Amino acid sequence: MRQSLINRIARAEEAAKAQSRFSSQCICFPGNEPPFFNWPVEQEIAAAVKCHLHGDRFKPVKFFFYVAKWLREKRVSLMQTHHSEQYRKAWDASFPPNLWPAQEVLNDAHTILQLKDGTTLSAV
Repeated sequence: MRQSLINRIARAEEAAKAQSRFSSQCICFPGNEPPFFNWPVEQEIAAAVKCHLHGDRFKPVKFFFYVAKWLREKRVSLMQTHHSEQYRKAWDASFPPNLWPAQEVLNDAHTILQLKDGTTLSAV
């Protein structure tokens, strides 16, 4: 009887979580829409930004796949057509539009990301 009640509560909590809307102060990435980064440094930047309500906003991955330059160049347009409003809000909390997207600069076979204010970051 007790286990049955615990299972029903767990299912009810999962259903509520799936239907819940995000608070206006929440800057977490949606659970069904994990962030996708072009460079390891982007994950580091995003992980450093914490949600005031929930703390960690996503689970970082331990590996990266190469992202082709043509796909990296389409991120801005894909952000508008393939991601939710909550995802875009979480993204902008990490990467403010007044600084990003960064321009890729190749420097001695090493990629540097140059932000709109002139700040440079190593891409890896």
